[in-house]
Amino acid sequence: MALQPRLIDVLPPARRQKPMGVLALGFSRTGTMSLKQALEKLGYNVYHMAECVTRWQENHIHLFEEATRAKLLGEGKLWTGAELDKVLQNYTAIEDIPCLHFVDELIEHFPEAKVILTTRDIDSWQKSVEKSIFAIVRMRILPFMSAIDPLLWRPYYFLLKSSVDVWTDGDMSNTEALRRTYTDHYAHIRSKVPPERLLNFHPKDGWAPLCEFLGKEVPKDELFPHVNDAASTVNLHYYIVALRLWHIGRKYLAMAVVVAIAYGLSR
Repeated sequence: MALQPRLIDVLPPARRQKPMGVLALGFSRTGTMSLKQALEKLGYNVYHMAECVTRWQENHIHLFEEATRAKLLGEGKLWTGAELDKVLQNYTAIEDIPCLHFVDELIEHFPEAKVILTTRDIDSWQKSVEKSIFAIVRMRILPFMSAIDPLLWRPYYFLLKSSVDVWTDGDMSNTEALRRTYTDHYAHIRSKVPPERLLNFHPKDGWAPLCEFLGKEVPKDELFPHVNDAASTVNLHYYIVALRLWHIGRKYLAMAVVVAIAYGLSR
């Protein structure tokens, strides 16, 4: 039996109009959303998990589900850096999951891109992850949403859950594994990237070191963005669940009405 073509194989090769400028490879919950807004202010088009989700109708989330299944679970052929760029070609900066699973491929494929490591005290980071990402994965409704919403919640839930499983060796109570994953990730990036190409950055550092590293002017009369606290992140996910339930419910209601009308006409 012939193997089913991968989703990525259907896409044409990337044709970049602008080079990839920034690989922001710090862990989730280290100020990545604040950095995203800052980079956008400096003129970058940033690919973040939020972008992956909002582009679900363009198949982004299914594409990255395919890539992540191959990378983390060994399901199918691994994506290359060039294949990742088929999805990322319109972006000049990347950060956060799902791209974090492909740091080696991205560093190799974009040798001229500058690398930013957003950092955070490990104790503070652990608490933030537990209050946000872990809390989202534990939402009781998500397995149900995954079952009834294959377009969005199934792949999104997989991306979140598989990331958490990798970070914790499959056990969210395993704080030792979580902390080891954090320190190993940062050590790995620092071993791969030469110092002149790397910026260790905390959002509290503000505009100056970031702009100096990127060769950009500091925005005048504008504070560095600070967004995306843990509670707001969880509440946003409840809101998205409600919206999708409403949307899916309308679809099934319309189907029920059509069936009822057809049944009535057939009598």
